[in-house]
Amino acid sequence: MSTTYTQIRTGLEREAIAPPNPSPTVATEIRGLARASSHYLAGLLGKFSIGFISLPIFTRIFSISDYGLIDLAGKILLLLTALSKMGLQNSALRFFNGQTFSTDRTAERRYYSTMFYGSLAMSSVTAAAFLGVAHVLPRSWLDAPLASLFGFVAVLLILRAMGSMLYSFLRIEEKTKAYNIWLVVGKVAVVVGVCLALPFAGRTARAFYWGSTAAELGLAAILTYFLLRRHVVRFSSCDFGLFWAGLLFGAPLILYEVSTILLDTAGRFLVRHYLGAESLGLYSVAYGLAAQTNDLLIFPLNLAILPIYLRLWRTRGASATTRFLSACLGLFLMAAACVCAVATVTARDGIVFLASQKYHDAARLMPIIVVGLLIYTTHVFLCAGLLIQKKTGTMALVLFGSAIVNVAINCLLLPKIGLMAAALGTLISYAVCISLLARVSQKYLPLRMPMYSLTKYVLAAVLATGAGLAIEVRPIILNLATRSAVTVIVYAAVLCALEPRVRRAAVSIWRQRGSSASFVEAGSQLFSES
Repeated sequence: MSTTYTQIRTGLEREAIAPPNPSPTVATEIRGLARASSHYLAGLLGKFSIGFISLPIFTRIFSISDYGLIDLAGKILLLLTALSKMGLQNSALRFFNGQTFSTDRTAERRYYSTMFYGSLAMSSVTAAAFLGVAHVLPRSWLDAPLASLFGFVAVLLILRAMGSMLYSFLRIEEKTKAYNIWLVVGKVAVVVGVCLALPFAGRTARAFYWGSTAAELGLAAILTYFLLRRHVVRFSSCDFGLFWAGLLFGAPLILYEVSTILLDTAGRFLVRHYLGAESLGLYSVAYGLAAQTNDLLIFPLNLAILPIYLRLWRTRGASATTRFLSACLGLFLMAAACVCAVATVTARDGIVFLASQKYHDAARLMPIIVVGLLIYTTHVFLCAGLLIQKKTGTMALVLFGSAIVNVAINCLLLPKIGLMAAALGTLISYAVCISLLARVSQKYLPLRMPMYSLTKYVLAAVLATGAGLAIEVRPIILNLATRSAVTVIVYAAVLCALEPRVRRAAVSIWRQRGSSASFVEAGSQLFSES
C-alpha cells in the first residue's frame, strides 16, 4: 500500500477513535441538520428555479416525441455516468485528509492527481466501451433516433464524471458557496447553450445535446483550470495504490447507484415500446415535475444528514442515532403529506402553466408519481443501518428486485390501461422497495415509525386536498397560488387540532415571531421527546 494511502488511513483511524464531544440533545442535532441543509438548499433553489424557467421553454420548443427522446437519452447518460464514475466521487470524500495535506504537499498532490486522472481514465474507458458495443449491435436492435444521440452521450458521460469529481473537491474543501454557485451556473449555461444551438440544428433532440455538450464542456474546462492553477494536479503524482483503494471503497456503491437508476428508468423504455414516443413525452414531463418537487426535500436532506448520523453512531452509539433518525423521519413524513396534498391540487394547472396545454394529459399522472417518489425518499432514514454496516450489496439487490417489479407491472398493464400503468408501476415498485429495505434494515438500526401520527398526517392531507380542489378562480396563475395557500393553511390547521406537538410548535413560532431562528427552533422541538 502506498505511503499516501497509509497516511490518509491513519488520519481517518485517529479521527474515529477520538474522544466524543459532550452529548447534544436530539433537538440540537436537528438544528444542526437544518443549518447544514439550508446551505445546500440555497443552491438547489437556484437550480430548481432555472429548471422551472427552462421547462416551459423546452416543452414549447420541442415536440412531445422529441422531448421524450431527450429524456430517454438523458436516462441512458445517467446510467452510463454512474458506471463510469466507479464510485470514485465517494472515495474522494472518504480519503480526503485536510490535516495531513496542510503539512504534506506531496500527499496532497498525490490525492488530487489520483482522483482527477483516475476519474478521467475510467469515464473515457466507459465511453469507448459504450460506443463499441453500440457499433457492433444489429441496427434492428437500436432505435434509430435514439442511436443518433449516442455520440453526445459518450462525450457527456466523460464531462459529467469529471464534473462529479470536481464538485466533490468543492464539497470536501467546504467551499459551499462556490459549490452552489457553480451548480446554478451550470444549469444556466445548459439553457443558454441549447437556445444558441437551435438556429443551427433546428428544433430537434440533437440541438438540445449540441447545446448541452458545449455548455458542460465549458464548465468542466473552467473548474479544471481553477484546480490546475493550484498546482495540486500532476500526472506524474498519480498513485496507483490510492486509486485501487478508491475503487475498492467505491465499487460496492456502484451496484446500488445503478440499481437506483434502473428502478427510475426501466418504465421509460417500455412506455416508448408499447405506447410510442408521444406517450413517453407526456410521462417524462409528469415525472420530471414530480422529481423536481421531490428534489427540494431529498437533495439538501441527503447531503446533510449522512455525516450527522455517521458521527452520532461513532461517538454516541446506536441508541442516539436511532432517536435522531426516528425524529427526522417523523418530521419528513409530516412535510411529505403536505407536499402530496399540494401536488394533487396543483397538478392540472401546474402542467398546463409550465409545459403548455399540449401536455394536459400528463396531469393525472403527477400526483401518483409524487407519492411514489416521496415514499422512496424515506430510504434516507430507513437505510441508515445498512449504510453504517456497509450492506450496500443488500440495498442494491432490493432495488434491483423492485426494478423487476416495475418492469412486470408495466409489461402487464401498459397494453391494457395505457400510460397510467407507468405511474402505478412507479408507485408500487417504490412502495415494495421501501418495505423490503425497512425490513432488512431493522435488525441493524431499528427506527420507530410514527404510525399514529402518520394517520393524522394522511387525514390532514386528505381534508386539505378537498379544500384546495374546491377552489376555482381565474387566471390560472392565481388559481395555482390560491389552491396552494388554502391547502397548506388547512393542512396546518388540521394538524394543530389533531397533534399536540404541532400545536406547541405553532405557539412557539407565534411567540418568537420576528426571530429568524424561530422556525428551526420549533421544528427541532417537534419530535425531541422521542
